[in-house]
Order: sequence, then structure tokens, then C-alpha cells
Amino acid sequence: MKKINAYFLMLIAQCCFHSALAISATVEADPNLRDLGLIAQWFEGEFDNDEQLWVEGRSDWWGKTDEKHGRIHAIHRRIKADSIGQFVFYVEEYLDGDPSKIGRQRIVSFESIGDKPGIVMKIYFLKDAPKYILTSSTHDAMIAKVNKHVLFGLDGCDVLFQRVGQQFHGSMAEKACQFGEGDELRYSVHDMIISEGEYWRVDRTFLVKDDSFWKGHPNSEPHKMRKANLYTCDVSFYEKAYYLPGEKDMSYKGLKVHDQGGTVSLLNPIDNKTYFIQLRNKEYPFYTLEDSNFFFLRFKEEGAQASTALAFAEPNAKKIGFQINWVSATCECEQ
Repeated sequence: MKKINAYFLMLIAQCCFHSALAISATVEADPNLRDLGLIAQWFEGEFDNDEQLWVEGRSDWWGKTDEKHGRIHAIHRRIKADSIGQFVFYVEEYLDGDPSKIGRQRIVSFESIGDKPGIVMKIYFLKDAPKYILTSSTHDAMIAKVNKHVLFGLDGCDVLFQRVGQQFHGSMAEKACQFGEGDELRYSVHDMIISEGEYWRVDRTFLVKDDSFWKGHPNSEPHKMRKANLYTCDVSFYEKAYYLPGEKDMSYKGLKVHDQGGTVSLLNPIDNKTYFIQLRNKEYPFYTLEDSNFFFLRFKEEGAQASTALAFAEPNAKKIGFQINWVSATCECEQ
């Protein structure tokens, strides 16, 4: 019996050894696997360039008026779509802080180049895009059955990424992504930088015939989006005072606000005026002091010049709030 047990133990050990060799060989065969998981981790989430617009809106900003950037809020949600790939995302962007102004919808998939260092992002377009919008009643059902039959792409429009320190730099092959016809045949310049907390992107198109600028930002300065954290906020209005209940008291619970200039509007039934709260995690660019960055909550009447209340905290604070006699607000980070 002891000999039989020893024999089986030897067989198990051999199987484990060969399995370990197979796994090791698979990992060694693709040196991009770690970077593939990392870029997917950094790409996931929500991003906004509110900070960039704040700098460009100052009177002492050095740029020209037509070089100011529009506001973009990008949402990257990882989805399960095995027929497309392992690292697949639904991408939706809206403009000017208005979720109804959809500026972009995509399905993207990150894949290893395999035979050399680098990662490729494949870009797909949705054939029936309105049904996939996050706020639509059909989003969940449609996104659950995404496959290549509901998508289309453009040849040559893959974005190729290389790791550069703690960033990934991506670009399309030169003049490879072409579309249009005749004299309006044009090519896309689509450059990206992805890091742990930021997502920068340049989108420009040029005419193939003479390389003249067609559409996009007038220079190559990217939209500089920062990763946003989501907060749950409660706001209460008081008819008499926060310590004296009144018939017109109103509480708004569970409001979702992100910390890159995210806002939510609220009607105060007591004075019939509309107010908003806003969250900002600011990297103040004008000083090098250790405490020059800060997080703040703003409460303001819509259309007013000055804020009614401001609360400040250290950068990335998990909780922030204020209380004055007739209104109070608290916001707590969900992450």
C-alpha cells in the first residue's frame, strides 16, 4: 500500500510540474500580459476635464480664445463580451456637463500585440447606438448581448500603445485610419495618454490630398481628463431652521455627484429658487506648497455671481459637508 501511495504521489507531482511549466511558458510567451491588465484597470472609470477648463477660463491664461477646450465627461465601463475579447469596455461621453448631449459611443477592446511589446486598442462603433445610451431603458439588455454582429469598425483605426514609465502612450499608425470620399478623403490623428489618474486625448482629422487641417482642436493640446470619484450627497432645506421642523422642509437623498466639477440642481420649495451643489478636487497650478491642492463643496443659487456656501477639505477627502441655518449638505465618497 505504501508503494502504491508513493507511486501516485509521484504521478501527481509530475502532473503539477508539467502544468506549472505550461503556465510559465504561456506567461513568458506574452510579455504584455501584466501591462494589459494594468491599462484596463487605469482605463476603467469616469473622467472629466473640468480642471482644464477652469485654468483656461482665467483672465491670465496664456492661450488664444479658439484654443480653449470644450468640456468632456467620459464614462468607461467594463463589460462581459467574450466573443470580442477579455478586456472590453463600453465608452460613452457627454459634452458641456450635460448627460443628454452625447458626443461619443464606442465599444473598445484592449489586446496584446503578442509578438512584440505593446497593446492594441480596437475601436468598434454600434449599429443601433441610441439603444445603448446609459440613461436609456434598453441599455442593460442591449449591452448584455454585445457581439461583433452589432458592431462595425474602420480598417487601420486601431490605437497602438507602448508603456512609457507610469503611463501608456497610444497613437494610430500614420495616415492608416482613412474615411470619406474624393477631395474629402481624410485621415484621423488619435493620440492618447493613459495613467493611473488621468486620461488625455487628441482627436484631429486632416485631408489626405494635402495634409491640411479638417476638424478637431486647432492645435495638438489634448483634452486633459482626470479620473473622477463618485460621491453620494444629501441636501436638506429648512423652512425655519435646521433644529426646528417645518411643513415645507425638503430633503434630497442619495444624489450622485463626481468630484471633477460634478453638479446637481435642486429646487428649494421654500423660496422657489433653484440651487446646485458642486464638488471639485483641485490641483492648484500656481503654487508649489505641499498644501496647495484641496477639495471643496460649493453651494450656489443658479444665476448668482457668488456662492452661498463653501466647504473645504484635504484632497480626496472621503467626506465633506456644511450646515447653515436654512440648508445643509453632506457628501461621502463611494470608493
